[in-house]
Amino acid sequence: MSAQAAAPAYVPALDGWRGMAIGLLLVGHFMPLPGINLGRVGVSLFFVLSGMLMARLLFIDKVAIGHFYRRRISRIIPAHLVFIILTSLAWLALGLPITLSEILPPLLFFNNYVLSSAVQFGHIWSLSVEEHSYIALSLVAIAVRAWRRTPLVILLLLAAACAAMIIWYQRVYPPGPELYAHMLHTETAAYGIVLSAFFCVLFHRRGVPRTNSVMVPLLLGGGVVLHWWSVPPAIAQVAGVAAFALAVNLLPRAAAPLQALFALRPLRQLGWWSFSLYLWQQPFYAACLKKALPLPLALAGAAALGIASYYLIEGPARRYLNARWSPASVA
Repeated sequence: MSAQAAAPAYVPALDGWRGMAIGLLLVGHFMPLPGINLGRVGVSLFFVLSGMLMARLLFIDKVAIGHFYRRRISRIIPAHLVFIILTSLAWLALGLPITLSEILPPLLFFNNYVLSSAVQFGHIWSLSVEEHSYIALSLVAIAVRAWRRTPLVILLLLAAACAAMIIWYQRVYPPGPELYAHMLHTETAAYGIVLSAFFCVLFHRRGVPRTNSVMVPLLLGGGVVLHWWSVPPAIAQVAGVAAFALAVNLLPRAAAPLQALFALRPLRQLGWWSFSLYLWQQPFYAACLKKALPLPLALAGAAALGIASYYLIEGPARRYLNARWSPASVA
């Protein structure tokens, strides 16, 4: 076997990574452990995976920008739109307060800047960060393709962006009561996405040795420990997220036993459901916070609606739109 291992086009273990991320998030929301916010850990795991996949599409495979956007739209927008509409209608039907000013920010993906008391939409902050990152990284891809720049330029741009995010976070957002809100802003929260994109391009350019079955778990464990509440937020957001970004980029090159573990069917299945589960767990999490639903019922409801959304909305809409937008159908 070669000392340098290229990442294959499709890695089943990455679906298992998604499953791990949504599993930790659900535990963090419905069965929280003292001393750590596993919900935030789950979001960080999603971010670094997104960064790697975006970099592969935009900077390595160099897919057409229009195709990139269409695929993102078909996966996210239908399920997201239905979630916003149905949740808003449910709140109105239950006589719960909800206003247009609480609906528009999550609907238009800017509620990581405009926070509200609408807990049922609070999780859309992370989707807002991802949407902003899609746009930013696609603009970088357009620029480097137009100027015919080398991968080294991409690496320098991504490294500069990561450094700027760290400096911005440290200098502009000093510790205080508003720190958490600032941590949701794209210019700091997207650090994991951009750093993971950097590692993806770096490993593709330079190659990395095939790793054993220990390195990725060590990085994952270290990243989780660095997210402990006793760890200063600046360290968690820089070193902890960096450990996750390195781990996800090493996973496609990891030894077969570890990849087989992440590729177990139950974990992959959870990964396939992860986006819809992420959307629909939040109203039930909000109900739990207000003691309106017992934990078992809330968790069961979140799972039922999330899985139903995957099979009835997310999957069919994605297949339909991708078929409509395929080159054959356009021709």
